[in-house]
Parts: sequence; C-alpha cells; structure tokens
Amino acid sequence: MIQTFEQSIDGHTMQFCATIADGDSPRRVIISRADSAESLVIVEASGIIGAIRAEVEVPASFLADAVRRAQEEGLIERALKSGEILTTNL
Repeated sequence: MIQTFEQSIDGHTMQFCATIADGDSPRRVIISRADSAESLVIVEASGIIGAIRAEVEVPASFLADAVRRAQEEGLIERALKSGEILTTNL
C-alpha cells in the first residue's frame, strides 16, 4: 500500500509517498519523494506495542500515523537538507 501526500518545504509544496516495506519484523514505513526512489525517512514499528499495533492496525492508518510522526519530528525536511536517511520509531 502506498500513500501520497504533500508537504511544504521552505515555502515550496512537494509531493512525497509512504509505503509499508516488505520483510520481517519490525514493520517499517519508508517515506520518499514522489518523483524519485530516494528514501528519506524510515519509521519503524518497534517494541512489543509497536509490533502489535503494526499487525492489527489497518494499513492506511499505520501509514498515516507514520507520516504524521515524521512530519511532527521534522524528519522529512532534515533528511532533504542533510542527504541522510533518518529513522524513528512509531
């Protein structure tokens, strides 16, 4: 599942996408620019509560929560400025 969203960065509206990564636990959401495959932020559902939440929560809600977390922490802007992939926990 992929969720697209817009965010204003330095006065410019940019498009991003968030997707649930395939693979083993912990479940992860990867946020990237919509026009490239460049990963910017990884949001992990770690720990017992995070893992349970990732398993039982509707995927759209899981994605929305991960995007909100990355936005609240300013991770997308920081990743764009630094060129590094940033990671946080949900």
